[in-house]
Amino acid sequence: MNTRFPTVLAASLAILLVGSLPAAVAKPKSKPTCAKKGSKTVVKSRDARVFTATVRDEDGSKATGLVGCLYSKGVKTVLATYGSEDAVVAGAVAHIRLAGRYVAYSTRTTASCKASCPPDIDPNTYSVRVHDLQRRRRVRLLTTGEVSAVALTQRGGVAWLSGNQLLAADGAGRRTLDAGTIAGSSLRAEVSIVSWVRDGVERFTRLR
Repeated sequence: MNTRFPTVLAASLAILLVGSLPAAVAKPKSKPTCAKKGSKTVVKSRDARVFTATVRDEDGSKATGLVGCLYSKGVKTVLATYGSEDAVVAGAVAHIRLAGRYVAYSTRTTASCKASCPPDIDPNTYSVRVHDLQRRRRVRLLTTGEVSAVALTQRGGVAWLSGNQLLAADGAGRRTLDAGTIAGSSLRAEVSIVSWVRDGVERFTRLR
């Protein structure tokens, strides 16, 4: 009697049954997203979104945060925090600009003495900052006077108006572009070109 036949038959049936089972469906990868519950959009472009949301400050307390997110990555980067109840200083963020993977903004930080500061001392300090959302790092921190306008190029070069001076920082370093009666609303950037109007005449320069 051939005892191998039932064994071979059973093995063949097992193979047929396994082969007839549907293949496991691979779970699709979740699409990167810059959405966050309770957030409020400040500015957005086709490449990125900047919004405010509740975040944890450096000391672990809750604070209002300015957050940037590149759509292609979906990774959120906290750019600045402000409004923490137990903060030693109070900050302000303004002139937020997006260009490609970069975001720029100006800050005003007020010393804790505020109204009680000596009259000859300005309790405010000002800066312009640029972050690379792809690399998730700050690439420029520029101390300056009070800022009234900011323009940002797609290469991360930045120009800003402080008083009657137009300043810039890029791969070539920091410098003064112009001075005089410059309308803050005229300061613009397109790709790598910055333009502005002084004394009714439009002027241009390229940032590196």
